[in-house]
Amino acid sequence: MHPATIPDAHCHLDLLADPEGAIETALAAGVGPILAVGTEQSASERALELRQKYPGNVLVAVGVHPSTIPNLDDDALEAELEYVERTLASADALGEVGLDFKDAPDDRQRERQRRALDRQLEWAAQKRKPVSAHCRRAEREIVDRMADFVRRTSLGVNLHWFTHSEKLACQCAKHGLYISPGPSILHSEPQAQVARAIDDAWLLVETDSPVEFQGEPAQPAWARRVAERLAVLRGVPFENLAALLQDNFRRYLGAPGHS
Repeated sequence: MHPATIPDAHCHLDLLADPEGAIETALAAGVGPILAVGTEQSASERALELRQKYPGNVLVAVGVHPSTIPNLDDDALEAELEYVERTLASADALGEVGLDFKDAPDDRQRERQRRALDRQLEWAAQKRKPVSAHCRRAEREIVDRMADFVRRTSLGVNLHWFTHSEKLACQCAKHGLYISPGPSILHSEPQAQVARAIDDAWLLVETDSPVEFQGEPAQPAWARRVAERLAVLRGVPFENLAALLQDNFRRYLGAPGHS
């Protein structure tokens, strides 16, 4: 068993076929804590149950994922948002929230995503919670919105799997935004090169479990493989990178008990 040195900053434990088994395997591989992010109420509730079973090893973010919003009528969306408002104080972070213009192709749905995001960010500011953010086809807008949130609150924001370009990665560092590369860097050379360019102070890692890579569902234990690849890319000893990732993860959480 490896010591728990590599945090998984973004995964979906509720979607795994055997989440308890995946957690145990991750801990045995030296991965922890694991931040389980919600996409809707049922996902967040399951993640909170797992946190209770694995205190200190599983952390939870609650939020409404932007891709779910076009499929919800106004009443259903309001119910989901009300759950986030009620639950956020007892969670470790807000997430997964953001903008996804691929799944919101028209202006009306994009505005619904923006309004939902603004409300959730306001609750995060009030309750002093960091943010796990999603973005697709809205990169510059999400960087601007999250940079403004950081300026106003000094809270942590992680743009998960945000390995689109070195230029954007450098902009994120200037704004104090974390980025968590995932298993894509094991197979994609362009994304690996972006991951190599992320500033040390704003680097995290994730698995986005159980998203598939090369036909295989990711698992939280893969965070160690991602970190090992990053250490090679960045030319640093694995132990040094592991210490950096844990320090950054604690700083990202920034809440009492995580400093």
